[in-house]
Amino acid sequence: MGSPMKRSHPILLGLRLSCSAALPSIHAAGGARENKRLQEGKITKNQAEHLVLQKYPGAKINKCVLTQSHGHGVWLLDVVKAGTSATAKVQVDGLSGKILP
Repeated sequence: MGSPMKRSHPILLGLRLSCSAALPSIHAAGGARENKRLQEGKITKNQAEHLVLQKYPGAKINKCVLTQSHGHGVWLLDVVKAGTSATAKVQVDGLSGKILP
């Protein structure tokens, strides 16, 4: 009889394969949401981040979440502007892409 390590190896391999097979479907679900937002004329998370980085070159984005405000989606970003260590709150309108005051 083999050692316990040899007997558990096929189980671990099966778990690894199961997990890796699930990843593409998880990624596809997120992509489907982004595609739906684009079709509705709404700004995606990636677009919101790019708009902020265009306005604040060299900045670092620590967090980006979608909330409801002004009757529609608004992206809230925590941004560390270049040359500073303080985090600033930046809002991006989820429909127009305009950076809000």
